Amino acid sequence: MQSARVRCRFAPVLFAAVITLLAGCGGGSNPSSNAGKTITVAPLDNNVQPITINIGPANNYNNGVYTSVTLCVPGTATCQTVDNVLVDTGSSGLRLISSALTIALPQQSGRAECTQFQDGFVWGPLATADVKISGEQALSATVQLAGVSGFAGVPKACSDSGGKEMDTAQSLGANGVLGISVFRQDCGGACASSGASNPGFYYSCAGGNCGKTAVGLAQQVQNPV
Repeated sequence: MQSARVRCRFAPVLFAAVITLLAGCGGGSNPSSNAGKTITVAPLDNNVQPITINIGPANNYNNGVYTSVTLCVPGTATCQTVDNVLVDTGSSGLRLISSALTIALPQQSGRAECTQFQDGFVWGPLATADVKISGEQALSATVQLAGVSGFAGVPKACSDSGGKEMDTAQSLGANGVLGISVFRQDCGGACASSGASNPGFYYSCAGGNCGKTAVGLAQQVQNPV
């Protein structure tokens, strides 16, 4: 969606595999019945992040690539490491199922997003966090929280985008999504524009009502890698 050259917020982070080898993955087998062993590749440096390949926290995602991400309330030592975060090379930005969090990340006033994936969407407010992966960190990064209790309901324009709502670990098959595509923001200049070219991913919410809005590059969900 954008052609600007990417600048990294982290030094490059490599992903070392911790692989669960599944038996009988093909042919529509039941993923919860698969058994296997885990092969661990030890990190080689402070910018190498281990991953696992397995069936996810809900036992319903065949061969998902997962990692752990540490989030902190910005500028504090109040932190939590969230595991079973799906690594996705087709999107940009960090999105977390709110029920997987035990710390309260500060939400950005009234801002929310409808993020569309191939098989569904996630809906929820934007928040700010210090994000740590391996030995690197992105300070005060914008992230998305999905399935936040008491937040505004899914707008019709979002639910009409197609697919199912994936705002739980069961429906998403993960505790979050770490999008590490080539773009620095998840939308870029298109979503910063107030013109007809804006795809309408971002919303401004007040009193339970949400309408599509333009959001500047610095306020969009950032690719932390």
